[in-house]
Amino acid sequence: MAHGGHATLTTVLKTIALVGFSLAVLVGCSDGNPLREPGTGGATARPIVLDTEPPAVFEPDSGFALASYAFEPGGQIPPVYTRRDGDDLSPPLAWTGAPPEAVELALVVTDPNASGFVHWAIWGLDPLAAGLDTGQVPADARQALNDFGEIGYAGPAPPDGDDPHLYLFKLLALGRDSLDIEPGGDGYQTLQELEARAIAVTELFAYYP
Repeated sequence: MAHGGHATLTTVLKTIALVGFSLAVLVGCSDGNPLREPGTGGATARPIVLDTEPPAVFEPDSGFALASYAFEPGGQIPPVYTRRDGDDLSPPLAWTGAPPEAVELALVVTDPNASGFVHWAIWGLDPLAAGLDTGQVPADARQALNDFGEIGYAGPAPPDGDDPHLYLFKLLALGRDSLDIEPGGDGYQTLQELEARAIAVTELFAYYP
């Protein structure tokens, strides 16, 4: 694809993401479970942030990048990787270009259309590894609670009849180790702690259904 095609596709994907988010705010959609509302029960308001524009295609020489051979950036996540309609398996992911000073990597999957609902928070990933296979959790990795109240990955489960939800895969390169972050804690609080250690971030987003 020519350079102009990359720019056009990236612009289209960005527009789709912004429109999807705007619709979600208007209708107040959730991810199938009751969400904690800001200001009630000690909950924390969750900002919705897209730090970087996802690459139109995965290019090994494009710097720090994240991709999946299971779906295109801005495309639809296959049902097998969802909780609602499939086997609830984490999708295969590949990355490249981690900064040489990175001590480890962390991955967080959230749903910005559902107040940043945390579907997965995993860290202690080897920056020299090529990625994660389907359903893979490395032996040295640590995980937080997702917002279903379980440790590990929980796939998309938007309510029937909802507009497509956006799912944000955020890969963080950490400049210092995270041994002081206890596994099994709150996913959103863990995300904040991991972001405080990040020296580089790359993002991949997709939709379901």
